[in-house]
Amino acid sequence: MTLHVVPSSTVATPAVVVTNLRRAYGDRVVIENLNLRIERGEFVALLGESGCGKTTLLRALAGLDPIDGGRIAAPRRPAVVFQEHRLLPWDSLWRNVSLGLQATDARARAAAALAEVGLGDRLDDWPRNLSGGQAQRVALARALVQEPELLLLDEPFAALDALTRIRMHELVRELVTTHRPGVLLVTHDVDEAIALADRILVMRDGRIAFEHRTKGGGRTSIARTELLAELGVVASHPISA
Repeated sequence: MTLHVVPSSTVATPAVVVTNLRRAYGDRVVIENLNLRIERGEFVALLGESGCGKTTLLRALAGLDPIDGGRIAAPRRPAVVFQEHRLLPWDSLWRNVSLGLQATDARARAAAALAEVGLGDRLDDWPRNLSGGQAQRVALARALVQEPELLLLDEPFAALDALTRIRMHELVRELVTTHRPGVLLVTHDVDEAIALADRILVMRDGRIAFEHRTKGGGRTSIARTELLAELGVVASHPISA
């Protein structure tokens, strides 16, 4: 079936709308009849067992993989942050951040973005001199300097230590509040999803099987228990899925 991807300007409000999405690899169907809508300024987290199609969905939204059916209405160039920072080691930080930015004031815009993530004094530094957390800050700056309508996060904090993850969570919340993109975070961490998202989805059998709204949705312990149950985990104390 022909791929149908249209720019979000044809949609009145949402950052992305997915209708009856299908994706298969040969005879193996990974996503079937999936529907999703994310508003601009909304933070959505996506949970699910490994292999359920989370990253396949994210890559389809990013335009990195084709689809086999359905329709995606999304920005032509959504911003993506992966688990690996993917910085170019031969370029300075400001050049990494401004990569693909068609603007005469690219350095100034990169400087402003790096300042937002606490690295405003490192413009001419090199990726090899950064810690893991600092490198992910640069990756976030590179994503947000484009002022995207849709920000896709593919487990960007999974490789960080616990303290650095907490700091990155705080930073991401601040940046999303400032820039107001629609956000889809793919994660295996239930507590991370609860901490960051307005809405949490559980993916199963190629579809969205469960939805939980975190804002005004009750106690964190109740949310965690429900989400873990949907993931097939029964626990009496906080753990990550």
